[in-house]
Amino acid sequence: MIVVLRLTRVPLNAHHENTLRRSCLGNALWLHATSSKYAETEKQIPGLTNPPRIPSAMEPKAESPKRMLKPGFEKHTIKSLSTTEKEMELPLKSSLDNVTKIRGASKVSDNVRGYVFTRYFDYVRGYDKLLEKNFPSAMKVYRVFFEGVKEFFADMKRYLKITRIVNFKGIKSLNRQELELYMQMPRDMFKMAPTLIFSALPMVGYAVFPLAFMYPRVLLTSHFWNYRQKLEFQHMEFHNRLTYYLPVFRCLQEKLRYIEKHPKHKELSIILGQVGSGTHPTVEQLMDVKSIFTEPPYNLVSLNRKHIRMLVKMHQASRGIFKRHSLYEHAFLLHYMDQAICREGDVHNMNEKALRNACLIRGLNPSNLPKEEMISWLRDWIKVSATIEEDHLTMFLHLPIFLAYNHPNNWRVVYGGDQTFDTMPSSEDKRKH
Repeated sequence: MIVVLRLTRVPLNAHHENTLRRSCLGNALWLHATSSKYAETEKQIPGLTNPPRIPSAMEPKAESPKRMLKPGFEKHTIKSLSTTEKEMELPLKSSLDNVTKIRGASKVSDNVRGYVFTRYFDYVRGYDKLLEKNFPSAMKVYRVFFEGVKEFFADMKRYLKITRIVNFKGIKSLNRQELELYMQMPRDMFKMAPTLIFSALPMVGYAVFPLAFMYPRVLLTSHFWNYRQKLEFQHMEFHNRLTYYLPVFRCLQEKLRYIEKHPKHKELSIILGQVGSGTHPTVEQLMDVKSIFTEPPYNLVSLNRKHIRMLVKMHQASRGIFKRHSLYEHAFLLHYMDQAICREGDVHNMNEKALRNACLIRGLNPSNLPKEEMISWLRDWIKVSATIEEDHLTMFLHLPIFLAYNHPNNWRVVYGGDQTFDTMPSSEDKRKH
């Protein structure tokens, strides 16, 4: 069978291959048959016996054969290219002209837009001057209100910052200006609260601010006052304070009979006699009788309700429910201010505005007072304040009676000699006015 297959050269199929594998001749004949089969297949497929050789990178590249052109074809190609370029130049020129026109139009529109915007910006920038020219009173009110709100919120931010300092470092770490703001700002915030609350309500806010500007002393703080209003309202408030000096002095005289057995009874009676006769005691006399104010009936706990009420109004302390506590805080704030003045280089390093404000807080009218006299009066106050402790708090609250009750400036305010203060206006006051 094998000889027949070899002679006929019939190709093997799968059946024949299996037969050869199972034959006695073994794998040799199967390998021979299959090798002859694949040899014939290789002859039928060209290129299979000799696969293409891949050139290495080191071998030089063979030059590509040049393409042969027909004679006359080069000239024809050049002519066709030149005509094509000329045909392309025409739409290119037209497109460039269109781009130039578009750019010119956009440039003109940009110039017009910039001119309109510039004119509009100049108009808006000078609109306040136009309103001030046509509506001078309304613009004046608006400017005062705008500056007042800005100053009020700036002071409120400073007050919150000072409060954080007090909570972490203590009140003794504050300087004089911070202590003055720490004393004044709670009163201003309490005073402005109704105006700010009602102004936020719908429909009501339109009527609140006209009313506030009609009654600025009652509904607004000093942040919204102009220079004339500040002078007028400060004079009125200080006049109200001075009206309580005499009732407080009478309360001191009434309690004198309860300390007849005290060793310093005679010295205190002499001091009260000096105040009643129109003079003031010396600093040494006051320091000599300070022990009386640590015991009843002159210590803070033993003062009756009328006496406490008059002291609160005389110092313009907080008028809450706890009046004794308000007086206690007010006295210590004044005491810490005195200590801050000493830390900052004593009274002579303060400017005139600071001196006037310090005298006004402590109960002396600074109007028409020379700087030397204000310095001398504040030094006497600070001498007494430096020797006072917590037990002598009531004496510190009565220092305006002992040192300023009979001062000529205060008497002129009480009896109508001075109508306003003569303080110099600041730059902000001049701008508001």
